[in-house]
Amino acid sequence: MSKHTNDTLDAALRHLDPAPAADLTEAERGRADALLARIVATPADVPAAVEPVRPRRTRRRNRLLVAAGLAGATGIAVPALLGGSGAFGSWTAEPEPLSAEATAAAGTTCRAALDVPDLGEHAVLAERRGEWTYVLLAGPRSEANCLMPDGLVAREARNGDDDFFGSYSPDPSAPPTLRPDALEEGQSMEGSTHEGWFIWTSGYVGSDVVGVTVHTSTGLDIQASVAEGRFAAWWPSVVPNSEHPSETWSYTVHLANGSDRATDG
Repeated sequence: MSKHTNDTLDAALRHLDPAPAADLTEAERGRADALLARIVATPADVPAAVEPVRPRRTRRRNRLLVAAGLAGATGIAVPALLGGSGAFGSWTAEPEPLSAEATAAAGTTCRAALDVPDLGEHAVLAERRGEWTYVLLAGPRSEANCLMPDGLVAREARNGDDDFFGSYSPDPSAPPTLRPDALEEGQSMEGSTHEGWFIWTSGYVGSDVVGVTVHTSTGLDIQASVAEGRFAAWWPSVVPNSEHPSETWSYTVHLANGSDRATDG
């Protein structure tokens, strides 16, 4: 549907709406922000089940992990600690790849924190940004993502007050068939730990893609981790509200022949 058609329909619907247009007062804006905060908040000690972590491939981004008790969901997501302060002060736009030993430890910690069995997944991506570790575990029978502080990875057991955010799918979709220079976003999520609000995005790239840069609407340029036809990146953000709408982003793929290509994913 064209933008012109969308604008025409929008104008027609607004004409039919008997409610007059009005700017929100400060009090109304405050109540709206408070309501949004209640919607996106999840108690720290209650895992939240959400819609499948491999959503349908659309251009819609920023899926909030807010739903609880969805019947028939094929994935789970666990925001361990929502709310708090801070802004991931140690975060870096360029990731540090993990050693083989650190990657194995991150995978073990991720499974333990999610309380899921080892079904033969391997760590496709494993990175560190500042004092935070991200790992993507993938296999034919399941897939898991975890974002966790380095201190948690170094310990054998997780405490109830640890910062941690993870998702798990016991029935992952088959990888898409892509052109060698293509990128396809598979999953994007928002959530928070004690450090603050964050966004992560991940997906698939073609065989000629050797790097990916994420460009956010807040002006960040983030180098994603890329390996085995997958990519992932995460960055600090703010809780969406009436004055700070959810972020959007685009990508630049860097190809083996030295050229670059812009895409929305």
